[in-house]
Amino acid sequence: MRSRFRYMIVTLLVFTASLTLGYTITQAQSLSKEDRLFQSWLADNPYISDIIVDGNQFFSDSKIRSKLFSRKNTFWQALKSGSRNRILRYTINRDTLEIKYLYYREGYLNVGVDESIEMNTSDSGAIIHININEGNRFIVGRVNFQANDSLTFFGELRNIANRFRTGNPVDPIKLNEMVFDLKTGFANNGYPYAIIETAVDSSAGPQNTNISITANEGHLVRFGDVLFDNLYYYSSDLAAREIAFKKGEIYSREKILESQKRLYSTGLFNSISLDFVQQLPDSQRAVDSLNPDFRFSAVERKSHYITVKTGASQDSLRDLTWDFSAAWGKRNIFKSRRFEFSITSRFVIFTDWRVILHRYQTRFTEPRFLGLRLPLTLTARFEPGVRSQLQPYRVQTWLLALSTRKEWSEQLFAVISGEYESVNIYGVSKDQVGAIRREENISIRRKLTFILVRDTRLDKFVPKQGSFTTYYAQYVGGILSGDDSFLKLEFSWARYQRAIGSFIYATRIKGGWVKEMGKSTEVPTNDRFYLGGANTIRGFRENIIGPRIDHEDYQFEDSTNIGANSYLIFNQEMRFPILGKFWGSVFADIGNGWGSFSDFDPDDLLFAYGTGFQYLSPAGPLRLDYAHRLGNGVYAEDSRWHITILYAF
Repeated sequence: MRSRFRYMIVTLLVFTASLTLGYTITQAQSLSKEDRLFQSWLADNPYISDIIVDGNQFFSDSKIRSKLFSRKNTFWQALKSGSRNRILRYTINRDTLEIKYLYYREGYLNVGVDESIEMNTSDSGAIIHININEGNRFIVGRVNFQANDSLTFFGELRNIANRFRTGNPVDPIKLNEMVFDLKTGFANNGYPYAIIETAVDSSAGPQNTNISITANEGHLVRFGDVLFDNLYYYSSDLAAREIAFKKGEIYSREKILESQKRLYSTGLFNSISLDFVQQLPDSQRAVDSLNPDFRFSAVERKSHYITVKTGASQDSLRDLTWDFSAAWGKRNIFKSRRFEFSITSRFVIFTDWRVILHRYQTRFTEPRFLGLRLPLTLTARFEPGVRSQLQPYRVQTWLLALSTRKEWSEQLFAVISGEYESVNIYGVSKDQVGAIRREENISIRRKLTFILVRDTRLDKFVPKQGSFTTYYAQYVGGILSGDDSFLKLEFSWARYQRAIGSFIYATRIKGGWVKEMGKSTEVPTNDRFYLGGANTIRGFRENIIGPRIDHEDYQFEDSTNIGANSYLIFNQEMRFPILGKFWGSVFADIGNGWGSFSDFDPDDLLFAYGTGFQYLSPAGPLRLDYAHRLGNGVYAEDSRWHITILYAF
């Protein structure tokens, strides 16, 4: 039986291939010899020798060529990956759409584009001829918007319709976007079946084109029930409490999207769907379109998981360290709580091969503290300490931390945390403990930390627009007790915007201040600010900028930096593509650190400028910067290379 079935399949495939081959041969025979040679030449995807544009008046030739998918074959274009400098099967259609899109945006509704390909006999390449018939340019004369004036959100709809203003070009793409936004506005206010109709009237002339927009809102819709299917690992209650709407509420598309975001944020599902129910299960009645029910289904993540991580990093005290960690976790302990246990080891590599850290950590998370969408995480950490020839004693620490996170939107959130720490030193006499703690800056910390973040960047690795703002405040000691007491504040603001063409202009302002309080007479060394290096002020070694140990303000570069209690940094950078994933940049960095802001003097500001190259890898930009710094009497004029990953800001 199987042999017979296979024979039938093979026979069918051979028959189909014969028909296809026969059609191809017949078609080829119907072409002239010149046409067959031309088709064979096109099949080899020849290089593009030239692109000739004709008939255009509103846009220049260079402007049109810049928008095309096709590119003239040049030395630099040949080095790039891809095939934009060759004739492809879809070359003509794609270029035609790009040109029409360009003209539609400027009101040329009847633009015509005719493209042809000619063989270049001098180099066997291809010449693309583009003939453009621009037609008339249509300008908005008057916009008439009609909808039910009794709608409470009529003003919102009017603002959307007012995007078309008198004197602007009639942009059909913008018109379609406006229709979509109007439908969204209706859908977010209970009218998902609204019908939007538009009419463009140019009878008075293309320079006085009237646009009419008519909205028929339809019937008011309210939410029905939500049905939960195919949940195996987790209870339907865990999903139900993330739904942002209730039965009987006025329909809102925003609430459906918000529900999907909440469900994903639980970390329990790989994919989810929240769709209209076409027919209730075990029932013959159709769903009432004015009270639609929804069905939730999802691909669940397993409740247990094991993770293993490893990677290199650089800290402020050692050249390079390597971390290895493993964790076991459960996502639904005590119904909806999460638990994780992890082990981490850290090694110094290259400069000094040895173990410097063992850490055991447990983490318990309550996703809804007091019934609110306010996750509360309790962390317990234990570090037994390590001994070595360099450190014959062992420093044991344990820590309890409690943190929560409040999100107002995807761009704005805050994190609040508190930590309680204890430190013990073993392997030495009690008389030596105090001396070791002072020498190694070992202290018991109890602190409260507040972080507020507003992030409107669309791309975190290579931001091209938006901004990134952080406010950081930390209260250590004081009424919390502990060895040290101080208040630490930091602020950072970065802005990204497009400049000319594909150039990105980036700006950052960053500052910090720390002050001892209570019984403390100074801020611990490790909690002060250390500037200089690839991510702060380039042209200087890492962490070299700040007050010196042998002078109250500054001294020579080879003296010891004791850290600053205040600092200010200003960075400007222009980033631009060079070739493929290779980018370049030019930058300028200004700033310094002081013992106090009262010591600020404009003459103390350090200045560096330079250029850099980046490769946009999947893990983020790999960055090579060359910076030249100016001397100011404390630091000599010098230059320095910096190699690191990710942008400085």
